[in-house]
Amino acid sequence: MQQRQKVTTLGLAALGALVAGCNSAPPTPSTMDATMIADMAKPATVVIQTTYNAQLSVPSVGYNEANLQQLSYQVQMALSQGADPNQVLDAVINELLSNLESYLVPTQPFQSVNAQIDGVGSGFFVTEDGYVVTNAHVVTDDPNQLNVALAENALAQLIEQDVKDFTQELGGRVTEQQIEMLKQAAVNFYVKYMQIGPISRSVAVHLGANVPGVASMTKPVQAEVLQNALGEPIPGKDVAILKVAGQDFVTLDIGDDTSLSVGDEIFPYGYPADATFFPAFDPSSINEASFTRGMVSSRKQMQGGWEVIQTDAAIRGGNSGGPVFDKSGKVIGLSTFGLRDMQTGAMAQGANFVVPMTVVKEFLQRANVTPKHGKTTELWQEAVLLRSADRHSEAVERLKKIETLKPGMPAVQARLQQSQKAIVDGKDKSGSPIMMIVLVAVGVVVVLGIVLMMLKAKGGKSIPGGGPPPQVPGGQNPRLPG
Repeated sequence: MQQRQKVTTLGLAALGALVAGCNSAPPTPSTMDATMIADMAKPATVVIQTTYNAQLSVPSVGYNEANLQQLSYQVQMALSQGADPNQVLDAVINELLSNLESYLVPTQPFQSVNAQIDGVGSGFFVTEDGYVVTNAHVVTDDPNQLNVALAENALAQLIEQDVKDFTQELGGRVTEQQIEMLKQAAVNFYVKYMQIGPISRSVAVHLGANVPGVASMTKPVQAEVLQNALGEPIPGKDVAILKVAGQDFVTLDIGDDTSLSVGDEIFPYGYPADATFFPAFDPSSINEASFTRGMVSSRKQMQGGWEVIQTDAAIRGGNSGGPVFDKSGKVIGLSTFGLRDMQTGAMAQGANFVVPMTVVKEFLQRANVTPKHGKTTELWQEAVLLRSADRHSEAVERLKKIETLKPGMPAVQARLQQSQKAIVDGKDKSGSPIMMIVLVAVGVVVVLGIVLMMLKAKGGKSIPGGGPPPQVPGGQNPRLPG
């Protein structure tokens, strides 16, 4: 009896292993197509918003009477000598715009203005408990540039009124180029003379959120910038590590940039501001990151003895801090910066740069963070692989488990709907007839094996007295298991 039970258990274990194998996801390929890379990355890549607030004390605008009188005297002299009045007026306008600070002075009263500016970038989760990688310049800024940005945003209405008044005083004889010069001069004036209070900074990671009855949106979650793992904007090591509260975040696989060669394909992923926040798009489109591709053009040495990776892949404002993948779907760096054409001011073609993962790992070590996956990531990756094999019923099973662990993720909801539709459309290959035939055939082989083992075990026993095998009551032969 013990022999019989052991053989039967082994047979059922083999069948169980076979069934489990049929329900497992396909193995992760060593090389992924672009669609699969983007799908793997979607729920782990996030928008990062940094908000700066300050109170400005802004002076009223007065005139430097002595300099204005000197300019007026020069005008009168030119006119008395027969100069063309229109040419004199043009010369006055150019002089004022070129040296406006010489003719304006700050005066009382000062007025208080609340200033706020927002910057956006990209980032991605590296641990299931909420550690995020991004660029340093996404969450911090140069103080001088910050003051200018605060003045431009907070004082826009005031500057517009200054431009209007100045234009009227000149009788409307101001070109578009001169108006832009005037706006910049006004900004310079206010930045120079305004008093700015303490600047507060808050950083939020925007997580995709599905709310019943509402379009897909994002939910900002406050993030802590880890000061011991905060680099500096270019030419510094442009990396920052953040921490948000929560669990079961989908994470990305970390790769090795040192294996890249010139000519290898790479894939930046993130949220460029122009394509993410374009007013004509539906608000739900904020959850849709942009995926581009290019190749490694070269490696460039930075000041301080570290390298950046040059690529011709499209990287724009807002992409900063987003992951860049190799062809195996692993993160090999962060989108960081591009160069501008010195002649036109436009972004230079094919001159975008990536902070390599080698540098990022330095900052992860400073933060004592070890990248690792959790159950949610494993389920998501399996769902992507199953969907790629058209095994939609099995993918739906994984996606529903994710929904239980981490409800409301737009990427999960979207893929769930797509797979459910594929099932309805008859495109599901989960539990296909071929697979079932294989399963039954192997099952039969296992059962036959059990029978043969039992017969062999029974026939090998010695019978006392050498007589015939014992008969069961009624003259029937013993029933074999199975």
